[in-house]
Amino acid sequence: MFGYVRPYKPELLVKEYGQYKAIYCQLCRVLGDEYGVLARFALSYDCAFYAMLALSVTGSRVEEQKRRCVCNPLKACTYLPSPGEAYKKAAALCVLLTYHKLRDDCEDEGFFASLGSRLLLPVVSPKAGRAARQYPGMAGIVEKAMESQRQAEEEGAGVDRCAEPTANLLGELFGELAGCDSKQRPALESFGYFLGRWVYLMDAADDLAEDMRSGSFNPFIKRLGLEGKKELTQEERRAADEACNEALNATAARLVLAANLIELGQFGPIIENVAQKGLAEVQREILFLHIREKPKRELK
Repeated sequence: MFGYVRPYKPELLVKEYGQYKAIYCQLCRVLGDEYGVLARFALSYDCAFYAMLALSVTGSRVEEQKRRCVCNPLKACTYLPSPGEAYKKAAALCVLLTYHKLRDDCEDEGFFASLGSRLLLPVVSPKAGRAARQYPGMAGIVEKAMESQRQAEEEGAGVDRCAEPTANLLGELFGELAGCDSKQRPALESFGYFLGRWVYLMDAADDLAEDMRSGSFNPFIKRLGLEGKKELTQEERRAADEACNEALNATAARLVLAANLIELGQFGPIIENVAQKGLAEVQREILFLHIREKPKRELK
């Protein structure tokens, strides 16, 4: 996951944004407690969203706490701890995805370009092993998705096939949150599927210009007929952004429909904000304002 799944702050109530920050900070704390201080660098908006969705659909009890920030002791933070598994599962997901990202970097990039990943991989590997032992089902889903992703990209597959592994990954993970509730499961699976598809498409659109310059694989290059090009004219860039935006809008519309069928519970307004407004704002920033803002480690 890539840090694109975040709320649109101007449309959140002050209380709602406070809750979102508290969930984000609590996940940071759990990551450190479960996997060590360095694991906090794996924290992402996407996994914080997964934790929030898990808390919401399972009706988990949360209790607000005021404590010092674990990264900056001079700063006071609000946390929303919960006795359930939501944060631990989200933390495990952070670690597993980070491990696979580092492994892919080592396999796909040259030695010097991937030197940082090569140095970090031995540190992250045992933590990923611990996460896999604690949540073998989740680890299996992630492993399967990453392998399918590698195979699709090695074969130079089209956009739809390349987006399928990430879509299936979130579809399965979100579907599991329904537990024994058979009525909720289809909507959660559909929501996860289209959110995963949107995340992959957004990342591919975000990296399009960079991948063209470096010669790296990107499914939009083939779809838009940009093979062999290193740079785009302003007109070509505008046309590419519009084409990517149309694909993203079609997917976003389906995930919003699925979200409307879910009983979202206590954090429903925040989740709806992300689905209906946050994702659209990310598209606008990246495709039309050309702002490359990867996730920051601390919310302001």
